[in-house]
Amino acid sequence: MELVRIFSDVKRRPSAYGLNGGYREFVAFLNGANAASGGKLLRGFSDFLAGKIGSGQNLYWALLVAQIAAAPEPIASPDEILGAQEQVAIDCLFRELLEFLNEG
Repeated sequence: MELVRIFSDVKRRPSAYGLNGGYREFVAFLNGANAASGGKLLRGFSDFLAGKIGSGQNLYWALLVAQIAAAPEPIASPDEILGAQEQVAIDCLFRELLEFLNEG
């Protein structure tokens, strides 16, 4: 799938896509890609993530990724991701996204 290749490249070379490599920037980039697809790209992503946690079907996918990455520590907002935790969240984001896209 072409998107898997593109998103892998975005993670590897964020500056080539105008990103600083932060979690929130990757989230914004993916939200833009989702908007460009008319909402099709990430349709079902929150449910996919919530299934891994066992709850949270009504939550924003970026928060669910942050919760998976921060587990077992509770997290109420993606803005709480700081320091070394940010790289863990980024790795989690792309791992979960690529798994989701490969299943679809």
